[in-house]
Amino acid sequence: MKEECPLCGAESELHFVPYKIPFFGEIMITTAVCSSCGYHTTDVMVLTEKKRTRSEMVISSTDDLNAIVIRSPFGTIEIPELYVSVEPKRGDAFISTVEGVLNRVEGVVKMLARDVEGTAKKRAETVLEQIARIKAGKASMTLIIDDPTGNSAVIPNKLFFSKDSFTKGI
Repeated sequence: MKEECPLCGAESELHFVPYKIPFFGEIMITTAVCSSCGYHTTDVMVLTEKKRTRSEMVISSTDDLNAIVIRSPFGTIEIPELYVSVEPKRGDAFISTVEGVLNRVEGVVKMLARDVEGTAKKRAETVLEQIARIKAGKASMTLIIDDPTGNSAVIPNKLFFSKDSFTKGI
């Protein structure tokens, strides 16, 4: 499918890919690519709506960093140990890993730390040190996703990639 690029106005490619995620449900991955200016965007739309969910996982080892994180545009992510809350915004659904979520948080903290001094700068440095310790498996944290539409989850890597998860319903 073709559409007009929102940046340069040239004709760009638009792709829709339906996908079923084990233990989660059906999604539609939408990708737009403009060969003229290089613009690229991807969005994940959840095709089913469920009851409110609150998914929690304690991250206590480097293996836990590979757990799959699915966040709908309505899911709030919390990491109490880091005093972090990531509020939802329209069009910001994603599929990642716990490490990917930590990388996102780390990037935002680094960006914000550039423009502050004193206590705020020290707090940012402390959060970055905690993230490094968690990634190294030397500290633990709790990842919480609260979603009123029930379309967000944290799925342990072993469960997500188990052979049975891909053969159920076939």
